[in-house]
Amino acid sequence: MGLDVAVFKSASTLEREFPGYRFQREPTTGECEVIHPEGVNLTWDDVMARDWRVGNIAHIAALRELIAGHLGEGSALERIVLYSGSHTGDAIEEPSFGELERDLKLIEPSTDAWVREFADGLAELIGIARREKNPIVFV
Repeated sequence: MGLDVAVFKSASTLEREFPGYRFQREPTTGECEVIHPEGVNLTWDDVMARDWRVGNIAHIAALRELIAGHLGEGSALERIVLYSGSHTGDAIEEPSFGELERDLKLIEPSTDAWVREFADGLAELIGIARREKNPIVFV
């Protein structure tokens, strides 16, 4: 068990990659499925813009403590991302991206490799989510 996050490709991206296919977007996650031609199933890699394993439960707990040491309790990173080491089905929508980015800027000076890896990975996902116009989802 652990924490995994992903951003799905937008319908327009998929339609460029798969000409002649039409897609329907699931509104909560942004995941798209083929609606034409019927019976076509694409692989996870085909529909995924980026997925990332943040870490296992113990890693997330340690990361939450390290980041709390930089930001204090109750930061956006803690409330929105790191509150549990194994939550699925949640989504981070665009309105929360700015708050997360403010916290990421505050932890940039950290010399801890885990904190840097986390900050870089989440910043990358936010950029991809904006490009695809989709949320970041916990899978």
